[in-house]
Amino acid sequence: MNIILIKVKEIFSFQQFVSEKAVRFVADNCQHLKKLNMGDRTENLDDDDIIYVIDRLGKQLTTLVLDWSGLTDVTFLYLKNCAR
Repeated sequence: MNIILIKVKEIFSFQQFVSEKAVRFVADNCQHLKKLNMGDRTENLDDDDIIYVIDRLGKQLTTLVLDWSGLTDVTFLYLKNCAR
C-alpha cells in the first residue's frame, strides 16, 4: 500500500486514488482529524468503508467531503453521527 501522509493540522486530503485499506488506515491512525477530503477518488469504496470512517472519527469530524454517487441511504443516515 502506497500512502502519502502529510502532517497538516487536523486536516487530511487524499491527492491520489483511495483504497479501502487507506481509508481505514487513516480512520484508525488519525484520531484528532477534524476534516477529511476524499473528493472524487472514492469510486471503489462502499458504504461499509465510509461508515467505518464515521464510526471512528464522527464525533470530532466537522467536514467530510465525498464526491461519489455510489453511496446508499444507509451511509447518509450515519452522517448524523458526525460533529456537524
